Amino acid sequence: MRRIGWLLAALLLAGTASSPAFGVSQSELDAVDRDKARMAAELEDASDEVRAAGQVLAETEAELPGAEHEVDVAQGRVAAAEAEAAQAEREAEAAREALEAAEAEYEAAAAAVEEVREARASMFTATARGVELLTVDAILASGEPQKAVDGMTYLEFMMEGKNLAVEEVTLARREAANTENTAAVAEAEAAAAEAEAAEALAASQTRYAEAQAARLAVEALVEDRTAALAVAEGARDQAQSEYDDLEAESERLADALREAEDDDDDGGSSGGGSSSGGGSSGSGFVVPVDGWKSSDFGWRRHPIYGTSRLHGGTDFAAGTGATIHAADSGRVVYAGWSSGYGQLTCISHGGGLSTCYAHQSAIWVSDGEYVDRDEGIGAVGSTGDSTGPHLHFEVRVDGERVNPVGYLPSCLCR
Repeated sequence: MRRIGWLLAALLLAGTASSPAFGVSQSELDAVDRDKARMAAELEDASDEVRAAGQVLAETEAELPGAEHEVDVAQGRVAAAEAEAAQAEREAEAAREALEAAEAEYEAAAAAVEEVREARASMFTATARGVELLTVDAILASGEPQKAVDGMTYLEFMMEGKNLAVEEVTLARREAANTENTAAVAEAEAAAAEAEAAEALAASQTRYAEAQAARLAVEALVEDRTAALAVAEGARDQAQSEYDDLEAESERLADALREAEDDDDDGGSSGGGSSSGGGSSGSGFVVPVDGWKSSDFGWRRHPIYGTSRLHGGTDFAAGTGATIHAADSGRVVYAGWSSGYGQLTCISHGGGLSTCYAHQSAIWVSDGEYVDRDEGIGAVGSTGDSTGPHLHFEVRVDGERVNPVGYLPSCLCR
């Protein structure tokens, strides 16, 4: 189921993500169309309902890995955003604590300034009133040398105390100013940290919403896939019956071709005969339509049921109405409706070799008519068991289907 590849997943997810970032080129788009055509060819023997289910299966299988990856990426972004938000919150909390500490230091410094100012107020007042000079007069007038010495010492102590008091107040004020500046910086940092924490939290919530949306997309895909499987499984018997009918029709066609060959052998040449040797590439047939090979001849596994089925021809994708050419000259031995083949033309080229052209929208020749190599014999269509316009081309030897590629030019080009 994963053959559709990452291209379908990219295109489908581009729709859900609403983003052109994938940069899908035209050649990649063409490759997607080819993959779809191959899937359609593999389901051409199924009912319309099963075909639709097969397409859903193919697309969901292709999209699921990308959608699940988007979930993983979104969840990783959620975790990263939550970690960033937590770190921002821690930084904001630390900034708030630093602010509180700085404010406390500033308040303590301001109180110290007030305390020193009040403690030294009386000294400054006394100095302003000239108490120191009166004290000096008293000391000199004492008449006792020892008292004079003691008095001078006391005076010096008072002067030194005054100077220290001034320095202490000045220092306390400077420290208060510094702590005020620190508090202002801490306040700014706390505000910035809180803003970052809020932004990180919002980003986390956005990422979480993205993860939820991605998860819902995966769940929807799984539901679609489950429903498609249920439809396909329910139609298993019908699909097998239709395949058996197609094989039975192929056998009836083989008998008709053998009978026509016998008639030709009895009646003479088929007219012009075959220019094909049968077996080696480039042996003489022309490519019957201007298109590209969308499905090969051979056994292949059914994309839904897993059963092996023979695809008895080579499919060429081409637009409706495109001219179908006779691969070689010969006699038309069948021209009409043929069950799953839809509008069908078969040409006998003699020697037991014949070609058949299925799913035509129009047949331009009739039974018994002789046609030339490369002559237009009909138009491409999507009749019978077909999921889209294409030519189902068969080569038969004695009525049995063989790989057409060995009879066509190696380039498969017209």
